[in-house]
Amino acid sequence: MGACFMCQRGYRAVVAVGELARLGGPGHEAIEIPLYACGACEGQLTLMIADALRSPVRPYVPEWHPH
Repeated sequence: MGACFMCQRGYRAVVAVGELARLGGPGHEAIEIPLYACGACEGQLTLMIADALRSPVRPYVPEWHPH
């Protein structure tokens, strides 16, 4: 049980979906913040990832291409 990072509703059944990370460096501390999402938001994230990975319907054709 926890809070969803997308809809920010608390006390829900959540699953780990990733993490925000900042690399360390001179004068900076490395930080990793786990992200949790509720079931509804997990579904939205899955659809967003699928849309991002899908190839375009029409492939890119350069302007100078003859057809």
